[in-house]
Amino acid sequence: MNELGICGWLSRDGKFYKCGESKHNLLASKLEKDLELKIFDEEKSIYLHDTALLETLGFVKFTQSTYGLIGESYDNQFVLFFGKRFSYEQRKWMEENISKMSPRQKSECRQRLILGY
Repeated sequence: MNELGICGWLSRDGKFYKCGESKHNLLASKLEKDLELKIFDEEKSIYLHDTALLETLGFVKFTQSTYGLIGESYDNQFVLFFGKRFSYEQRKWMEENISKMSPRQKSECRQRLILGY
């Protein structure tokens, strides 16, 4: 069993981009350039970049972070998603790769998959 789990971004089309812990912003910036991603936020009148861009595009962020330790529990998530629903490809990838996840990632992932995110 992998105690650390996985770390990186999962795109809507089910492609996983691995990074080290605390490297999500660097990877997001690289993906923005490499994949030529762009979104203009009409409300703020700016182009979104890095993490905000990927989150808005429906990428799922997997983290191994243990910041937020309160007693013996964590006040953070290990699977961050700001969309309404996972894509079919994201759901499939998570189901196929759940064995690579840490126990906390597995728990969050299973709960979200059951609830139909």
